[in-house]
Amino acid sequence: MDREALERYIDRSLDLVDASPQMDEQNTRAKLIDPLVRDVLGWDLYSTEVELEYPIQMGSSKTKVDYALLLEGSPAVFIEAKGCDTTISTSHEDQLRSYMQQQWVDWGLITNGVVLKLFKLKKSENHPSVDLLGESTVEELRRQSWIVKTLSKESIQSGAADGIYRSVERRRKAVSQLTQNKDEIADELLEVLSERVGDSIAREAESEAKSFIDDLIGILSNGDESGGKPIREPEPTTRETRSEATNGGTEGKYVVRFGKDGSDVLHRSESQSDVMAKAVEYLIFEHELIENLPSFPYVPGKKSAILNDEPVHRNGERMRQYRELGNGYYVYTSLNQESKKRQIRRFAEMCGVKAEFGGAW
Repeated sequence: MDREALERYIDRSLDLVDASPQMDEQNTRAKLIDPLVRDVLGWDLYSTEVELEYPIQMGSSKTKVDYALLLEGSPAVFIEAKGCDTTISTSHEDQLRSYMQQQWVDWGLITNGVVLKLFKLKKSENHPSVDLLGESTVEELRRQSWIVKTLSKESIQSGAADGIYRSVERRRKAVSQLTQNKDEIADELLEVLSERVGDSIAREAESEAKSFIDDLIGILSNGDESGGKPIREPEPTTRETRSEATNGGTEGKYVVRFGKDGSDVLHRSESQSDVMAKAVEYLIFEHELIENLPSFPYVPGKKSAILNDEPVHRNGERMRQYRELGNGYYVYTSLNQESKKRQIRRFAEMCGVKAEFGGAW
């Protein structure tokens, strides 16, 4: 897959969607999906290897799939197209699944030009199933380029696509094991530290053990399964991206930006928990977060306090993992990656600023 071609495609697509966010299906196919198939995936749109409106027999009726990408005359990939003005629904996904199952097609993609969802057929003797393998927005393809690499003609022909699938499955199993057994793994990690470097150091690392596992889950959940490097981000042009360049970049770091009235503030760290603490502390001291909270301690659910003036929850149970902020505040950080982002975004909205995430998120 040509990475420069993908980068050009991303930039052009973002400009087109910004100019026409309610683009209908016909224009979406011509301006966004045809170029994806031709320029990024490397299939010859004007040859017999790409068939539009490919006919499928479904029981007693006939239907058509928008694009069929064929190898040696047989469909290897089905693509269903929607307009930018359409949100991809579960029924749309199920429709593509049924097409893939009926024809035993290994790969499927559904896209509205903004979101891409990749599907894989899992074959069995009795009833094949279709899994959602990955999804990305066009903008996120800079980091999630493996999704389109999987469907490239080169990957399908060489069998590399199957290797990517196996890598995704290994990552999923690892994430599942780490998530389900976080406490046990953290305890075992501390035991090893105690044996190797002593009890006192292990006790100091206790609060960091789960953070380490959370960070590992984040890396495995968001890595590039193709084994390639993410496409470079655009050159710094705004105040906050110039700050990134000056202060060592964001490679391997979690980044949160806050913007208001054109002035951006950047926070970065190699630890999700640390960058969450930096972000929340900034909102407390610069945007009066505590005064903007609906209640304090802030307990968005039934039990866990996310912000408090002592490291305990509503029921008095001590926070298992937290960061101490200035002025005696504590933020609870024993959250998965998406929950951390959700809480930061929610706090920012309370303060009337916008939170954006970059780097390793």
